[in-house]
Amino acid sequence: MLKHKISHFSEISKNLFYSMLRIRMVEEKIAHKYSEQQMRCPVHLSIGQEAPAVGVCSALDKSDWVFSGHRNHAHYLAKGGDLKAMISEIYGKATGCCGGKGGSMHLTDKSAGFIGATPIVGSTIPIAVGAALTAKRTSSNRVVTVFLGDGAMESGVVHESLNFAATANLPVLFVCENNLYSVYSPLDVRQPPGRSLSDIAKAHCLNTITVDGNNVGEIYDTSFKAINDLRNGSLPYFLELPTYRWREHCGPGYDNDIGYRTELEFESWREKDPIVKFSDHVDPQESMMWAEEIQQEIEEAFVFAETSCFAPISSASENVYHSTTIACENSHLTSDRVISYAEAIRESQDYALANDQGVYLMGLGVPDPKGIFGTTLNLQNVHGIDRVFDIPLSENAITGVAIGSAITGMRPILTHQRLDFSLVSIDQIVNQAAKWHYMFNGTMSVPLVIRMIIGRGWGQGPQHSQSLHAWFAHIPGLKVVMPSSAYDAKGMLSSAIKDNNPVLFLEHRWLHNIKGFVPSEPYFIPLSKAAIVREGSDITLVGVSYMTLECLKAAETLLRLNISVEVIDLRSIHPLDTETLLTSVNKTKRLLVVDHAESTCGISAEVIALVVENFGKSLLSNPKRVCLPPHPVPTCHALASEYYPTSDTITRSIFSIFSKPCDSLLKEDEQTPKDQPNREFIGPF
Repeated sequence: MLKHKISHFSEISKNLFYSMLRIRMVEEKIAHKYSEQQMRCPVHLSIGQEAPAVGVCSALDKSDWVFSGHRNHAHYLAKGGDLKAMISEIYGKATGCCGGKGGSMHLTDKSAGFIGATPIVGSTIPIAVGAALTAKRTSSNRVVTVFLGDGAMESGVVHESLNFAATANLPVLFVCENNLYSVYSPLDVRQPPGRSLSDIAKAHCLNTITVDGNNVGEIYDTSFKAINDLRNGSLPYFLELPTYRWREHCGPGYDNDIGYRTELEFESWREKDPIVKFSDHVDPQESMMWAEEIQQEIEEAFVFAETSCFAPISSASENVYHSTTIACENSHLTSDRVISYAEAIRESQDYALANDQGVYLMGLGVPDPKGIFGTTLNLQNVHGIDRVFDIPLSENAITGVAIGSAITGMRPILTHQRLDFSLVSIDQIVNQAAKWHYMFNGTMSVPLVIRMIIGRGWGQGPQHSQSLHAWFAHIPGLKVVMPSSAYDAKGMLSSAIKDNNPVLFLEHRWLHNIKGFVPSEPYFIPLSKAAIVREGSDITLVGVSYMTLECLKAAETLLRLNISVEVIDLRSIHPLDTETLLTSVNKTKRLLVVDHAESTCGISAEVIALVVENFGKSLLSNPKRVCLPPHPVPTCHALASEYYPTSDTITRSIFSIFSKPCDSLLKEDEQTPKDQPNREFIGPF
């Protein structure tokens, strides 16, 4: 018998019943008012399945954190979320919990411990696991709960999340509201016969319990014990709660007539109404009084929402980014100390780990003997396995874990050994990291650095060497930087770690071995500024990442031919430093952009469009670009010999801009293959 077993007419019984009744009445009111067409967002009602939310959340402390998905009203209210703020949000008003930017599917009330809900099935699960990582790292004795439906159990990211939660022994409670349908698809066509959802979680070494999802008392008792165990270091828990939603998947109505479920099935579950089932635990007279009290609260909440104002249109562009202010101390230091780009990356991370306990570093191969091309070498030995650690091969979930820990106070640095590998986590990067600050109206920030390495040569081929920075630059909420020197690598990574926004820090593999002057002391370089790395007067040459080095080589050759080239290292892909670019082109009146990515919809097109829109016919020649050809890179070095542009390619393009014939000085270096920057750089890598 559980120590905390509830009894009839106890305060706990009253609270459980009151909370379920309140949720039911709130959602019935939403369903009734929805036809007025003033709540202009999807609603996913929990009518009929209130017991899981109430039973679990009533066993939590206020300081515990809760995450949810699209069907989140019950969880929000059961955890103590503000009713007026919720209804106002559904109406899209400025007084809503997200200022009207989130709607029904994105609710938050941090003061109540309801951190957030997002509607992409399964996506919130790793974020909750990341919050549990924060709870464990800060020794807060806090438990994190995440609600999910049966449909989420078919998502790969959920399996990855369960595995990581168990591996890291995190204080997280997974609550699966198994209402038998994923939209219109029944469970028995989505899962093999004879296997329960709890069996899946058990295979990941979680503590698993299946409880009647319409028995709020049993759910409360079970949750209370599980939560207590989690506070005492237990492995994560997974509760499967079979229940049933009465209303349609999305919307206010009933849909038993459209064929995916029967009226007979619906009525059999309606007879198991969790509120009626628990009504013998409370005094009938009291419950009638509560209903009147709740009705009054609901009326006030709806009047408040309906009479509140919409946010001004200007607010639509606010809170895309957190307004981080980083004092760029010592950003123009000089030094005679020479180290490699990789060593500069390592030094920046080492400093951040030593000076901010919220910083931690994770990634596949982070503690390996080679230390990801030398960029993480020995950092685990210096800072410990809790702060520098390897990860499972689960890029999607681990990116979500990083996001979850970031929004709850940490500053994670996540490394993907190839940019290509990060594409597995595109949902977390684009739908969660980039939008979290915005869709919750600035109430939370995502101070996260994701390092991505761009491969090239030595057989890296189509899936290990893509340059997709333009993809990410297209997404509001992300910052994308690509330093090309050791000096900039250290200073910009240090700034990225301090930034309160998600920063994608892209490193070209061929840059890791280059060396430059780098001060030993810390310094910070702005993430929004390009760098003029060579002044000139005849043409502006804009380089991206490694191509900046090729641009500098071309500028040297062209100087001997009496063409003065101004070379700009773009450094920041997003935000773009328009001022530096326009000032330079206004001086030279000519432009060539060089990028190691395809030209179609690329950053080169963006820079050229910027210049043409501002200067038009005042230019002395049409802007040009040098990019990769429109096909994947071949693995074979012989086939790739003409794939990558070189300084010679750049020089010839500039000759064409000046309408000059190719000079005899231009002779390709036939000795060094195009799949290595120099003879010292040999594979495999």
